[in-house]
Amino acid sequence: MDNTTRKLVKLLQFTPDQIYHLFCLALCLTWADGAVSQKEGETLTRLGFGLGLSPEDIQALTENAESAIRETSLADVIAFSLASLKKSLTPEQMSGAKEILRFVAKSDREVPPNEKALLELIEEIWKD
Repeated sequence: MDNTTRKLVKLLQFTPDQIYHLFCLALCLTWADGAVSQKEGETLTRLGFGLGLSPEDIQALTENAESAIRETSLADVIAFSLASLKKSLTPEQMSGAKEILRFVAKSDREVPPNEKALLELIEEIWKD
């Protein structure tokens, strides 16, 4: 992650539940186009470390998110995390979370249409 994103994560002081949902949204964002590139995987790992997660935590959150997607759907997991964060984040945290998610989407430089659509949905639901 670049310095700006690291500083955002440190300043925003997310709760463990918020970290789970933010990381889950980042995972869903990278999966939205049907494939996670090596660069996206590296970005997710860096994000996890920036959020204070250990490698084991990252693995557990990833497995938990994958399980939730299999049991419901990608759309349901996205909706649940978006709603949970919307009701718990302060305006500053929400703005920072959107910036972090945009950074994740741009990790491959060009944002695929499905990821772009999800970013637009996040922007619409989390209007400032």
